[in-house]
Amino acid sequence: MYKKRGVGMIVIGREFLSYDKDNIKYYINFPKLYNDNDFIKDEMTELINEIIFEDIVIFLEIVEDSNSNIDENNIMINSLTEFEVGFQSEDIVSIAIEYTQLSGFLDISYLKGYNYDFSLKKEIKLKDLFKKEVEFEEILKNYISEQIVKIIREITNPKEYGLDEIIVDNIYIDENSIFYFDSKYLILPFSSCELSQNIMNLVEFKIPFNRIYSYLSEYAMKNLIKSIIF
Repeated sequence: MYKKRGVGMIVIGREFLSYDKDNIKYYINFPKLYNDNDFIKDEMTELINEIIFEDIVIFLEIVEDSNSNIDENNIMINSLTEFEVGFQSEDIVSIAIEYTQLSGFLDISYLKGYNYDFSLKKEIKLKDLFKKEVEFEEILKNYISEQIVKIIREITNPKEYGLDEIIVDNIYIDENSIFYFDSKYLILPFSSCELSQNIMNLVEFKIPFNRIYSYLSEYAMKNLIKSIIF
């Protein structure tokens, strides 16, 4: 079943699967794109749906393989996915899907972004949001570093959360980095293994577009940014 929601010609529905297998419970939410009025968009919606479904299948296979030798009398494992529509216009969508495996107090999560421009018939890469001459990798790392420092200062005991072990230099960003966006923020997610072995949760860094306004490409300004608030 699904609930339709959308703007313009692209409709984003919700599919849901729930079942048990051995000691694993699955709660799988994922988006499905629909379009009835444009052949090109129909082709792209089918392609995106296939990519998303393949990622779901890979996640399920990883969960089953990683827990294949666990005693069935052991703790129950919950495997779930949830998605968020960050941005949607007539021709552009940005969707984030979080893939999570919960086992007791252990939370292993990662996120994938699905960013597409139907008018250009392409996947939107991180570099598309910035001017060609801009070294966006360093710019984004600097903003992430600022946020990490701020978080650490606000926590009484950052060592308890593993935040003292986050090394910004180890955060790698390039044109293929995972991201998604809404009309005000560029959002960069990092899984626990990318930050610190003591951090088990997914961490997202939100960078306001108004902070990086001067670095943004004409494409981003024209198509993604609905309002800039200074």
